[in-house]
Amino acid sequence: MFDRLDFLIGEAFVALRRNSWMTFASVTTAAVAIFLLGSLAFAYRGVNDYAKSLPGILDMRVFLRDGIGTEQISATANKIRSLPGVESVYWIPKDKAWAERKKTDPNIPPDLANPFPHSYKVVLKNIDTADDVKRYIAAMPAVAKDGVVYLEDLQQLLTQVLFLLRTTGLGLGGLMLLTSGVLIYNAIRLTIMARRREIRIMHLVGATKATVVLPLLIEGILQGALGGAIATFLLWSGHRGLDSLLEHSTSLFRLPALPIVPWLLMLSSIGAAYGLVCSVLAAREPMQLAWLRAWRWRRHDRSMGEAPAEAA
Repeated sequence: MFDRLDFLIGEAFVALRRNSWMTFASVTTAAVAIFLLGSLAFAYRGVNDYAKSLPGILDMRVFLRDGIGTEQISATANKIRSLPGVESVYWIPKDKAWAERKKTDPNIPPDLANPFPHSYKVVLKNIDTADDVKRYIAAMPAVAKDGVVYLEDLQQLLTQVLFLLRTTGLGLGGLMLLTSGVLIYNAIRLTIMARRREIRIMHLVGATKATVVLPLLIEGILQGALGGAIATFLLWSGHRGLDSLLEHSTSLFRLPALPIVPWLLMLSSIGAAYGLVCSVLAAREPMQLAWLRAWRWRRHDRSMGEAPAEAA
């Protein structure tokens, strides 16, 4: 078993050395693609975590109409809780809101009437859903006109930044992944073309499909995994450099931690899986044709060997 495994891996490394320039191009392109995806995913997570850490960014205050009864207040709260993107809803009675305001501002005249209506504090799960939640809540009959208030400008700015990171990551990363996939595909096809006589001989002597195909698949997996490992190193180096720059220039913002081992495993696994898919696509058609030719040759040899016996 170990001898066969050593043979399969050895054949994959031989193919990598044989097509060294194509291997270099496919590995570096895959590394750049995975680096772009990884860095933009890290930036997206950092911006999202920063947004959640801002006080009040996920809070929304909803003011109700005057004269609303307790039953309607409870029913409206339940409707808001059922909305997608809403984490929790807290009812703030107007007497409690007025008492809190008096505590913070002792200069309020004691005979001044309570100007506050009943309200809710709505906590969102994600800032991306704020506009939709506001639209649904504002349309409820118990909610006052223009009664939904939150940090709309800051929320929209952060939403645009997150959208830009998503689209940029999918666009550039997807384009680079496509390019690296074409290079890995061509590298596997070149390996098959260079070894077509050897592969035909292996088929003729009874080698299984797994023995012939697995080195090609391992080659694609190694190219993708190596690209993921290089991308992790680039991401780690960029993180350290930027974090050091921020440390010397400002104390207001710090990059989130980058655990190297989980990111190495994740990006290398993504690269290996992508390389496997590309190598399967590259090896499928040529290997089927080679296998069919070998089957025809074996059938021809058997028919030639049976002819004298039939004549006798």
